[in-house]
Amino acid sequence: MTTHGSLDNATLARLFQEAAQLPTEGNKSSLCSALINLPRWFVIDLGAREGILPLVVEEAGSPSVYLFTSGESADRLLRMHGELPPSARVVSISTQETAEFLTGLHQWGVRSAIFNPGPVSARWSVDDLVVSTWIHRPESLPDIDTLVARAQSVEPGLQVDSFWNAVQSLPCWYFVADPAIRTDPMVGICRDQPCVLVFTDPVRARSHAELIDPAMKQDGNRLMAMPPSQALWWFRSLATRGIAGAIFNDGPFAFFMPMGRMMAPVDAVRSVA
Repeated sequence: MTTHGSLDNATLARLFQEAAQLPTEGNKSSLCSALINLPRWFVIDLGAREGILPLVVEEAGSPSVYLFTSGESADRLLRMHGELPPSARVVSISTQETAEFLTGLHQWGVRSAIFNPGPVSARWSVDDLVVSTWIHRPESLPDIDTLVARAQSVEPGLQVDSFWNAVQSLPCWYFVADPAIRTDPMVGICRDQPCVLVFTDPVRARSHAELIDPAMKQDGNRLMAMPPSQALWWFRSLATRGIAGAIFNDGPFAFFMPMGRMMAPVDAVRSVA
């Protein structure tokens, strides 16, 4: 049985073996590249509520979620586990949805993910896995920085449609959880108004968070990912709490969007500077 395209089970097993025996950055990177090219990952869902409530276990003193590269391996562990509720079942997750799924586990204190638990497994912190899967994503995405640079160098209204369409076409927007209230995003100030910090990729989100909050390097596991449509609904709630807008990709290519314009047709992009 092949797992995906030319990636067969023997190749995947070899990559797991190499990463387990010699867990260098290169070996783990090769394994992650193979994992993100799988069409789906599998988890054991406890089935106790709407949506997925995955099996979480204590591994090395840290709550961890088990992930599997095949439904068969997940089902084998499910059958061996005698303490799970009758509602427990194996479900699959599209690899395009993994960032949202993984960062959503922070609310239960999950700090790491273990692929194919057993004698030859692979382990990442949740945020490291989110970043790695984005780096190794198979699809190409719009160059947001180029679009912002164009909007800054010409009349903004000429570029806003392509710019905003590109941002909304991304699979996820990324946020960094506030250290005090983990369900809230970090907030910045733009024109003397509080604005939510939004990033178009997790690498930029984590780098920015570590720059302004050094504790992020030790604490970690604070990335949040949402599809744009879900994020826009979330922004409605943030607006009632005084958040005036969003700063996307805070830095040289930052752009500011007022809440009102994100909830309605957008006709301009304003520089943060």
